Amino acid sequence: MSSLKKLVLWLAPLMFFSLLPVLVSAQDNMGKQGMSVTGCLKQGSDHGGYYIMANGKMYEVTGQGVNLAEHVGHTVTVMGHAVKLPEAQEAKKEATEKSEAGSNSYEDFQVTSLKMVSASCSQ
Repeated sequence: MSSLKKLVLWLAPLMFFSLLPVLVSAQDNMGKQGMSVTGCLKQGSDHGGYYIMANGKMYEVTGQGVNLAEHVGHTVTVMGHAVKLPEAQEAKKEATEKSEAGSNSYEDFQVTSLKMVSASCSQ
């Protein structure tokens, strides 16, 4: 076997394993790159809780630096990403989330920006 083939046989796995953490990290961040949700922003049952119903799903929205309270009752588009809360925190919120969602599925959503579409909700 030529020395070039031996070198390639050694370098190929080495390159693969050295790039693996980068590839895994990129995959983990794909869900956090962002998505938008448009709907009527409503006050939740919990103090400081807000949600949007859109596409048959309830999004329990939170956001630092975004004033959600001033947009309750408005149609808004929020940009952000779905988040998984710690188990203890999720357990505290689960009953109200189920109550607000009704028969719809629900997920927690971290808002990074908000754009008001309309000063009212058409529902």
